[in-house]
Amino acid sequence: MIKPRILQIVRPVEGGILIHLKNLLKHLADDFTFTVACPFEMAAEFESAAADVFPLTLGRRLEPYRDMIAVGRLAKLIKRDNFVLVHAHGFKAGLVARPAARIGRVPCLVTIHNDFAGAKASRLRPLYYTAERWLSRWTTGYVTVSEWLAGELAEELGISTSIKVIPNGIALGARQCETELPFPPEQPVVATVARLARQKGVEFFIRAAAQLALNYPELRFLVVGDGPLRPKLESLAAALGLGERLFFMGYRHDVPAILARLTVYVQPSLSEGQGITVLEAMAADCPVVASAAGGLRELVRHGKNGILVEPGSVGGLVDAVSSVLNDPLLAERLRAGALDSVGGFEIAGMIDKTRSLYQSVMDGRWPHEVF
Repeated sequence: MIKPRILQIVRPVEGGILIHLKNLLKHLADDFTFTVACPFEMAAEFESAAADVFPLTLGRRLEPYRDMIAVGRLAKLIKRDNFVLVHAHGFKAGLVARPAARIGRVPCLVTIHNDFAGAKASRLRPLYYTAERWLSRWTTGYVTVSEWLAGELAEELGISTSIKVIPNGIALGARQCETELPFPPEQPVVATVARLARQKGVEFFIRAAAQLALNYPELRFLVVGDGPLRPKLESLAAALGLGERLFFMGYRHDVPAILARLTVYVQPSLSEGQGITVLEAMAADCPVVASAAGGLRELVRHGKNGILVEPGSVGGLVDAVSSVLNDPLLAERLRAGALDSVGGFEIAGMIDKTRSLYQSVMDGRWPHEVF
């Protein structure tokens, strides 16, 4: 039987969006034939996936000339390879995907993984918002990874097109390989995993680490991830005297194995669509401290399966991490609560809902009957 062909479109990404897309490709390969349109530098990420790769020049920011070329190339690809559905991930991918799908006369889904912090802070905010409202007319449907994000999409942009919430899922019970860290296995470790960009709040983690280091001489800290703020954050860590205590690990493919080694995991985001690494930390039996930002509030129940603090509060992070380090009973209670709650985010649920969504769109049942 010939499987339906679906085109996935993504800009340069790492972290949660990349994990999400790889999971779709892996677990839906028996049902659909996939092609991923992505920047050339990302092609290696999909070599092991059951998908073809279509190199596409697509940056993070608006580039009208290049973006118009991308629309034309995608439209030709859609017609040539007889795709029945286009699925874009993020606002920028959606910007070029929807005109191309319109030209190719196929439905187009757009998954929103993150909130609108970048657009809100940009001087081009009116342009972003106007473009998204206009393109929503060419959008078969939106998918968001949290209820909060669905509300933001409807309220901030006034989107009336159908929105479905499909939270990210993770593989539970997967065996983790050993990983190398720059200190002995018995050393207590506090870490964050994030793209090193403003909205991830890593600066506040580093400032909190400097205060924690004074009270816990044996404690070590990790920053896992990369991004445009790395030089600035490395300079900040050095200025705060953390050169021998805090390690920048860069982008890693063994994040679950690292999480399994931690004493406390910290997610200090100023904004967050959902927070897939928080789920992975919970599954790794690691106590979680997170900012009460966006979709994180749907994952972390304060005092039950983690601790929530005000976004941007260094003191809040210090107090929360200290409480876990000082109270083994609290740490155990948080771990137990996390393991209980993370079961609702098993990857099979995400895959089943996505499969049903794809099928409903192809059958013309969207938005009246999906799941």
